[in-house]
Parts: sequence; structure tokens; C-alpha cells
Amino acid sequence: MNASACKKGIWLGVAFRSFAVLFAAAGLLMLQGLSEGLEPWVRSFLASTPLEEGVRFHAAAHGALIGILFSFSLLAMLKEPLSKPLLLNFYIVGHLIFLATLSATDPALAKQSFFVFILFTVVLVVLYATYGGRREIFRPSEPKAMNRTLLLLTGIALLALSPFIVRGLIEQAGDGQMQFRWGEGAALGLTLLYAGYLTATSRTGARALGYLQALAYAYMGAASLTLPDYPGSWGLWGGLAAIAYGIVYGAVVRLQLAPRPATAAQGAVDTRTE
Repeated sequence: MNASACKKGIWLGVAFRSFAVLFAAAGLLMLQGLSEGLEPWVRSFLASTPLEEGVRFHAAAHGALIGILFSFSLLAMLKEPLSKPLLLNFYIVGHLIFLATLSATDPALAKQSFFVFILFTVVLVVLYATYGGRREIFRPSEPKAMNRTLLLLTGIALLALSPFIVRGLIEQAGDGQMQFRWGEGAALGLTLLYAGYLTATSRTGARALGYLQALAYAYMGAASLTLPDYPGSWGLWGGLAAIAYGIVYGAVVRLQLAPRPATAAQGAVDTRTE
């Protein structure tokens, strides 16, 4: 690799990390991933207007999706980002799942929220453009080695989350309040399933994504135990099952997905033609 390409790789790395921090902070603060994530336990933290009582569990789903899965996945890429293209794949596709769910279940709200589509598009384009290994995001050279245990656990999650997803889609389609609450819960479920598939591929970055999933399930379980009778809640038994699932999933990830050693290639920039 020549000096010019090496210098380009350094500047791309700096730019990507800077935008990752900026967008993660925006997700936690501006998009209220933090304040709504704390809603089951701390009412209206950092919020200018208190949330309605009936949407407190929906706020927890927002915190899990925007805060834990999206914002934390960007923060997880700050160290050796070129070794975790799978996390950027998840971040991009996860946002597309969110936007597709919004468009499919509530076209009127999607039209009214056109700015959100523009904002998310800008964020995704900037992250893609500043990532030094763009080809590896969707066309990875690393072969996948499907982990059967994690694939089985993802199948169990599919069975458990299906009623939650279907109800969210139906409720959102019939909701006339112009709020993307039930639909966001469905988007959370779909995003968790996609994350489960990516983690089961065992590619580099799968371990970090697996830990984020385990945290998200345990968090949603705790929120369900706190708000068992609220609209959208997984209830007492569902909350206990989610916590147990998160613990088991995290343990399997730790035991079966060994951390990958850093390589010289991780400091390189992808100069191949897209």
C-alpha cells in the first residue's frame, strides 16, 4: 500500500469515528434514546414534555432500538472499526427496517415525517462514505460459519417475538393518533431477529452485536417486569423469559464466539472499485 492510500485510510478513520460519536450522541439525546429508555424507572428524564402514562412501555422499546441497538453499535465501532463491518451492516439495515415498517403500517404518518427519512438517509450515507472498508459491509470476503446454537436461539426468538411483532403491525395500522409507537415495537422485534441472524454468521463483529442483543433482551425484560400491565408490555412471564434469554444468549456468545485478534489489514483502507 502506498503512502497516499495509507494517509487516506487514517483520515477516513478519523472522520468515521467522529461521525459515529456525533450520531450516537444524537440518537441518545436528540432522538431521546436515553430519556425514553429510562422511562420505566425515571419519568420524563431530560424530556421537555412529560410522556403520556400509556406510552411508557413503548418508550422503553424506543430506548432499546435507538439507544441500545443503534447508538451503542456505533460506539462499539470506535475501536478498530474496520474489523466490524457487520455492525455497520446492522446499523444500516436496522434503520431501513424502521423506515419500511413506518411506511407500511402508517403511510400518512410516514408522509408527515418525511424529514425523518431525509435525516436517516444523510446519516447512513455519511457513515457509508467515511467507512474505509465499504465493500466488506454487504459483500464480505470473510466466509460465514453459521453457529447452530445461536441460530437455534434466533429461531426461539422468532417464535417468541412473532405475536409482539404482529400485534405491533396491526395496532399501528389502526392507530389514528399519528404516533409511531406500536410500529416501533414491531420494528424492534424485526431488527432483533436480523441481528440474531448476523450474529449467527460468526463473522468479525458478531461478538459485539451479540452482546448488544443480550443487553436489549434483558433490558426489555426488566422494563416488562416494571410495567407488566402497560400497552405493549411483554408482561410478567414474558419479562422473566426475556431476561433469562438475554443471559443465556450473552453466555453463548461469550463461549462460542471467540474475540478476533487485530490484523494489519484492519488499518488499511479499501481502495477497490465499488
